[in-house]
Amino acid sequence: MAVKINENLNDPVAKKINFKSYFAVSYDTLQDKSMSEYVQIVKNGLQQTVPSVVFTKDQDMMINSRSAHAIEAELIQQGVNFKILLMVIAGEGKDVWVISFNTTKNSWDEYREMFYGVANSFNLKK
Repeated sequence: MAVKINENLNDPVAKKINFKSYFAVSYDTLQDKSMSEYVQIVKNGLQQTVPSVVFTKDQDMMINSRSAHAIEAELIQQGVNFKILLMVIAGEGKDVWVISFNTTKNSWDEYREMFYGVANSFNLKK
């Protein structure tokens, strides 16, 4: 997990809860599921946690010759409007990596290009 600790947000509610934009990387396995089934499970889990989530982008892509899926979503938690990017990237065999980028909706335009740049730089070492 990487947090922008010196961030100065212009959202008073986000400041009140001490939110800072961040990204996190997690590892999982597909087990007996396809990549599209796994992506749907991720989306379903987010909808169960935050029923008001709105998915604004949902697309397959390639990252360094690996299949990937990008999901952008907007949600409100603790009175703060958030915008997130979830990048699900195929690893070796049944391995899957999920990178979650989180910021306020007001800061999305500032971070969008950087978030996608970080995601597109994902590379597995052998």
